[in-house]
Amino acid sequence: MRLLIVRHADPEYHGDTLTEHGHLEAKALAERLASGIVQRVPSRLYSSPMGRARATSKYVEDALNLTAEVEEWTKELSDWGRISSGGLGKPGEGGLALWDIPGEFIRSFEPSLTSDSQWDLFEDMASVREDYNQLCAHSDSFLARHGYVREGGKYRILKPSEDQIAVFCHGGFGLTWLAHLLQIPVSLIWSSFHLPPSSVTTVLFDQRSDDYATPRVIGLGDVSHLYKAGLEIPMSRYEKPNPYSNNPRPSGVKGNFW
Repeated sequence: MRLLIVRHADPEYHGDTLTEHGHLEAKALAERLASGIVQRVPSRLYSSPMGRARATSKYVEDALNLTAEVEEWTKELSDWGRISSGGLGKPGEGGLALWDIPGEFIRSFEPSLTSDSQWDLFEDMASVREDYNQLCAHSDSFLARHGYVREGGKYRILKPSEDQIAVFCHGGFGLTWLAHLLQIPVSLIWSSFHLPPSSVTTVLFDQRSDDYATPRVIGLGDVSHLYKAGLEIPMSRYEKPNPYSNNPRPSGVKGNFW
């Protein structure tokens, strides 16, 4: 089985929809997924209930003549705690989300943060530990419905599948889900990877025996459909000035694009 974690296209956070450029991104994404050239055409679609994810999935639904099933648990983590020094706004609206924490801070711990120690050593994470556990439980239930039951860090195969399923979701959620699937500390995932708008991350459930499969990322944050369509990754108007220096570029990874 292949799992496609698809971030929504360029967002207009006020109104929870897409920008004009976002609609162009979603159209290019739909053409890519329907072509079957890069990878198999998805056989099942799922979506976050949030407007920007639903608006993105609609383009793909129309292209494939499929209807996405809404999965409530895949909504963005906007209600999760924020970095205490990051402002009062919600993530995407000026607040500094946990998945925007600078990597130099996460990598300054000695010994390095682990999946267990991160909850105690990184103070701002303590408030979201139960939220993370609930997300993991929802993930396990979702994959069990597709015939893959988690046992430790691997998945017992109850029903072998060559399906390709696409889940239209969000940047923070997508990174957090990957942390669980790959058994990597979520704090390290947050500070080490980025999922651009409309990007496709492909997770292969790699089967090396009759009994088990393990998630393996074979494509991360892929936006090749944007290049094909001649589209750029726009700078969001929600990007704020860098609070860590006098650099005029915005904060966050997009401010570091050269």
